[in-house]
Amino acid sequence: MTSAAQLEYEYYPQYCFHLSPTINKWCPFRASDIQELRQHSGFPEKDEIFFHLNHPIRWVRVVGVVIAIDEYYGRRTYTVDDSTGVNIECSLQITNTSATTNATGDAEEKAPIHVQKPNPYPEIDVGLVVEVRGSLKLFRDQKQIKIEKLQRVPTTNQEVQFWNKIRSFRTDVLSQPWVVDSNVLRRLKKEENRSAYEEERQKRKKRSRGDEVSGTGPKVKSRLQPRRAIEDTRVKKSYPPSKLSEGITITEGKYDALGL
Repeated sequence: MTSAAQLEYEYYPQYCFHLSPTINKWCPFRASDIQELRQHSGFPEKDEIFFHLNHPIRWVRVVGVVIAIDEYYGRRTYTVDDSTGVNIECSLQITNTSATTNATGDAEEKAPIHVQKPNPYPEIDVGLVVEVRGSLKLFRDQKQIKIEKLQRVPTTNQEVQFWNKIRSFRTDVLSQPWVVDSNVLRRLKKEENRSAYEEERQKRKKRSRGDEVSGTGPKVKSRLQPRRAIEDTRVKKSYPPSKLSEGITITEGKYDALGL
C-alpha cells in the first residue's frame, strides 16, 4: 500500500465523512493491510474508525481459509489466513440463552435449562475458504473484524475475482489522499456550527422549562409577584356600601381565604 510518509494530506472533521469514498463502503483488504491501518487521536476510539492516509475505514471485507475456530464466553472467533503472512481474527457475538420449566410451582421451584449455544453459521468449518464482512475493532492491540456476514467462497474463480477487487480498490481509491473542495468544506463547517448552536439552544430551552416546572427558576418568581400585587389591590380596594349589603356583616380576611 502507499506509504503515508510520501504524501501530504489533512484529516477532515467527522461531519465531512459522508463525502468519503470509503466510510460507508465494504472495503476489500488483505489481512496484512488491515493491520497497517491506524487510529487518529482527533477521533474518539469508541467510534472505531481507522485510517489509510486520510481515508476513514469502518467496514471491511477479507477472503481466506479458516484455520481455527475458538469458543469463548459470549463469542466465537474464526481465524482466517489469506496467504499474506498475517492472519486476521474475526469475532462473532454469541448470545447464551436459557429456558425455564416447572412453571406450575412457585418462582423458587423453576429450574433453568441451559440451551446449547446457537450456531448461526453451521456450514463454516476449518479448511473452508470464506468471505468475512464486518467492522473493525481493537482487541489486545490487534485489529479484529466484528462479523456482520460470513459466507463460503465456493470456487477458486470467485476468490480470484476478490483479489482483483482488492487491487482495483488500492489503485483507484487508496493510492491518493481523499480531498474535499475548500468551498464545500466551508459550507459544511457553517452547517455544523449552525446545528451545534441550535442543539445548545434547545438544551437551554429544556433547562429553562425544567426550572419553571420545579419552581426554582427566576421566571416563576417574576410570574408570581404580579399576581400577589393584584390580590393585594383587590383586598384594599373599597367600594361604597349598597342598599343590598346593609345589615350584612363581612368578617375581615374572608375574601383573602377564598382567593378573591
